[in-house]
Amino acid sequence: MNLRKLAVLTALLLLCGCSAAVPACPAPQRDAPAASVTTAEQSAPAPEQSAPVSGDFSDDLDGSAPFAEGSAAVPKASAPAAEESANGSDGSAAAPDVSPQSAGESAQIVEETAQNAENPPQTAEESAQQPATAAAVSAKENTQNAAAPASAKEEPAVPEAWDEATTYHRTLCFTGDINLAEGQYTTAALDSDGLKKCVGKRLRRAMRKADLLCVNNEFAYTNRGTPLEGKAFTFRADPSRTAVMKKLGTDAAIVANNHVFDYCEDGLTDTLDALSQAGIDAVGAGRNLKEASAVHYYDLNGCKVALLAASRVEWSAQTRPATKDGMGVFYTAYDTDLLYRQVKRAKKKADFVVVCMHWGMEGTADLEEYQTEVGKGLVKAGADLVVGDHPHQLQGVKFVKDTPVYYSLGNFWFNRREEYTMLLRVRLSGDKYGLREVRTQVIPAWQGGAKVKALSGNEGRAMFDYLAGLPGSNIQVDEDGYVTKKGK
Repeated sequence: MNLRKLAVLTALLLLCGCSAAVPACPAPQRDAPAASVTTAEQSAPAPEQSAPVSGDFSDDLDGSAPFAEGSAAVPKASAPAAEESANGSDGSAAAPDVSPQSAGESAQIVEETAQNAENPPQTAEESAQQPATAAAVSAKENTQNAAAPASAKEEPAVPEAWDEATTYHRTLCFTGDINLAEGQYTTAALDSDGLKKCVGKRLRRAMRKADLLCVNNEFAYTNRGTPLEGKAFTFRADPSRTAVMKKLGTDAAIVANNHVFDYCEDGLTDTLDALSQAGIDAVGAGRNLKEASAVHYYDLNGCKVALLAASRVEWSAQTRPATKDGMGVFYTAYDTDLLYRQVKRAKKKADFVVVCMHWGMEGTADLEEYQTEVGKGLVKAGADLVVGDHPHQLQGVKFVKDTPVYYSLGNFWFNRREEYTMLLRVRLSGDKYGLREVRTQVIPAWQGGAKVKALSGNEGRAMFDYLAGLPGSNIQVDEDGYVTKKGK
């Protein structure tokens, strides 16, 4: 028995010596977690949601602003596009954001590893299954960790009460067609009677007080060039006439129309130069397509407005469309893809997007089918307001969902015809939480004898009723000229 015990003890000692001589196995290597990648688009804050609120912002239509001027405001950050947020700043697919494990999770893993060492698998089959199971669990955990940071954090709810310290109220104004070409009735009246008698006081006050005034410039500023051959009406004004626009308070001139190219390349070049020298943006035409289709942005102290313009006058092929290397207007008669893309881009950067369209048929209040189709397309792309011109008379106003489409503002100060016209005024109100309220207001007016003046009282009410009754309109207009969707 003693010999047997001695033999067993010797065997155990030999076994321990052999085990000590075996080098320790390295720990299994795991792929390092992917680095956390945050693209420029991902770092941008989520879009701030505007919350409609009620409020009485009416005025007496004399151009006086009922709002406190100069209120402080915090500009709203632009939101990234959904399709771009998945890409890195260089256009490549962004790597998943895999968060490192916490200290608690690491301790738990160490504890589980120790437990596994103390309780090894009892069978070969269990030993074979163990690594596969662990790998599956690890893969699942990695997937969950990668997915968690990718989900957008919920933005805090916008409080119902406005933030008084950052509240802002901004005003935009838009006119219909203006013609100051040499030899026209309007220009003759201007030269003989002066601006104050040609454009009524209430209209001038409202235009000058606007944070952004946009007019439809239906002529070229040039003394050069030759008129387009075969065109019945060609309009050009001395470049010095831009001073009249500045006196009215003009910030942007819509030149996406069928008259800006009346005097060919020389005329368009001079027009662009004259407006630029006067500090007025030329919107909708340019020396190439990039310039003609450009979106113009206006930071109105807390509210960023985007403005672009295009022409859709099918029969006016004489007005040259801008190309990659050639000057002309942003022409969209047969292809609206670029127009919609520009609107979508503008929506990412601005609080409020305005699209001005030169469209429709002259001399009729009836809408062309494409006007309603393109109007819906613009709203779907992100337009917050659509303003039309070209028919030389008022056309209807239609809310597409909650977005107003003014199909034609008519002649504002264009000729000596006797007719209704209007100044469109847009009220934008908000605070640091974003744009909260948009209201459009019609200031009723009358063009006659190559002059224009505002209407009031029963005359103004008659104009409101006329506008609401035009084909395509689905609006109602209150006594102060504020326009809402019929039935609301």
